Amino acid sequence: MTSPSMPQGFLNGVRIIDFTWFAVGPWGPRTLTQYGAEVIHIEPPHQIDDHRWDFRPARGANMADQKVFRDAEDSPEYYSAPYYNVLHNGKLAITLNVRHPEGMKLLTQLIEKSDALCENFSGRVLDSWGLDFERLHTINERLVYLSTCGFGHQGEWGGYRTMGPSAQAQSGLTFTSGLPDREPAGWGYSHMDIAGGWIGGTGLIMGLLQARRTGQGMHIDYAVTEAAMSLLGPYFLDYEVNGRPTRRPGFPPGNHSEWPAVAPHNTYRTAGIDRQGQDWWVFIACETQEQWEGLVAVMGKPELLTDPRFATMSARVQNQDVLDEIISTWTAPRRRYDIMTRLQKAGVIAAAVQTAEDRVEYDAQLQARDLYTTITHPEIGEFQYERFPPRMSRTPATYTLRSPMVKEHEEYVFGELLGLSSPQMGELREQKII
Repeated sequence: MTSPSMPQGFLNGVRIIDFTWFAVGPWGPRTLTQYGAEVIHIEPPHQIDDHRWDFRPARGANMADQKVFRDAEDSPEYYSAPYYNVLHNGKLAITLNVRHPEGMKLLTQLIEKSDALCENFSGRVLDSWGLDFERLHTINERLVYLSTCGFGHQGEWGGYRTMGPSAQAQSGLTFTSGLPDREPAGWGYSHMDIAGGWIGGTGLIMGLLQARRTGQGMHIDYAVTEAAMSLLGPYFLDYEVNGRPTRRPGFPPGNHSEWPAVAPHNTYRTAGIDRQGQDWWVFIACETQEQWEGLVAVMGKPELLTDPRFATMSARVQNQDVLDEIISTWTAPRRRYDIMTRLQKAGVIAAAVQTAEDRVEYDAQLQARDLYTTITHPEIGEFQYERFPPRMSRTPATYTLRSPMVKEHEEYVFGELLGLSSPQMGELREQKII
């Protein structure tokens, strides 16, 4: 039996039941579709996935007003928002009410025919359905069950709800960000929703490899707060060994480098402003004496080489505030890409600080690597979609896929895969089971 939209790839034959929603859960299984895995995204008939709705608020509008179609009978059934197309690209889509006995029976049949089940509900949702791992393993002993939640399944906090920013905060990651002697700045928009999704996807792949080798599935109990903590090793070590707290005078160091101690190591204002009136910047770092000498040569300031304040790395670190002022004076009248190019040719680490618009519209390097491909969607039309960053020469990913429409693949899943007739499916629709 052939899946209706899966490309040829080394994961052909792998079937994944996908109960993921919001952002952190969908990333892992989405990546696998590009290599041929069949991922069946399941939504409740009474409330389809939040990200199908384009809930970006219109200027001056209330956010709630953007979701008026959520429960409306005349909702645009096949409407798909851009972010949904990113999160669920290449998946199949069905609706199923698993709270109904007949819906649970269909899910059980689907579990029997699948290799993995992924969800990112709060910690005890599937247990409440009667689908803990022991039950899942009884239904299908080779099933890999990836459960993504904020705090994992054990402990007092096991059932607590989280989202990307709260996982960052709880882990300690947020507390490490920002400028010296200022409040924590956070990590942009929902950093752990994205980074956490990739980490969860890695766990899913390892589980599938182990199941293929042994014939036995496993429960992957994935806590996103712990994934965020894995990014904080130096901070834990600094406290345990040196007794130094994360926040202290002059720390965190902002754009300066503490481990290892390197100077210069900062972003510097350059000439020009972007379309929003914001300054442009360039990042410069010198990790070796040779790089420092290269920077001085490009700047045309040989006197810095004999200045005792900058003669060694330790001296430059000790006097880096003064050094930053000198470099900023040199970068201020110059263009960021010109600075970057000249310094890189001299062997100095340098990069223009780019905006999202720069990366999409003007980044020649990404254009040379053909990072973005054009996808056609029946509701959205044509739009650009990013390729999977690692390039595999023998097993390239497929980038012609799109996100599914609501209920688009029910004929295949319920009809071909589970063997239901058209009248049977019609009856299930009348009962709002599918």
